[in-house]
Amino acid sequence: MKRVFRTLYSLLLAAAGVLHFVHERGFRKIVPKALPFRRAIVLISGVFEIIFSVLLWVKKGQQITGKLLALFMVAVFPANVYMAVKRIAVRPGEQANPWLLWLRLPLQLPLIVGALKLGRR
Repeated sequence: MKRVFRTLYSLLLAAAGVLHFVHERGFRKIVPKALPFRRAIVLISGVFEIIFSVLLWVKKGQQITGKLLALFMVAVFPANVYMAVKRIAVRPGEQANPWLLWLRLPLQLPLIVGALKLGRR
């Protein structure tokens, strides 16, 4: 079961990481405008997601990988809140569904807990 979860989590991270580069402008919209270097933040977070997707399969250092991934998920949570508050659509040019934007926020908790569980021996 852990292998299935590791595979799904890894695929989710890899896909999200690649999307940070393919749809950089869309991701930039969810970085609060008060922050400088928004484009760099998007690209760097995409790189981290790709790195984490690979590190989930490296046996050595799983404890630190799990903790760092959980910390990363906590760090990106404010962008998801900003997205919900500002009603930023996931797909450019579409109207954002506020219910979906707010309902996806609690999904971050299983990602944080899952990262910590994957980091356990």
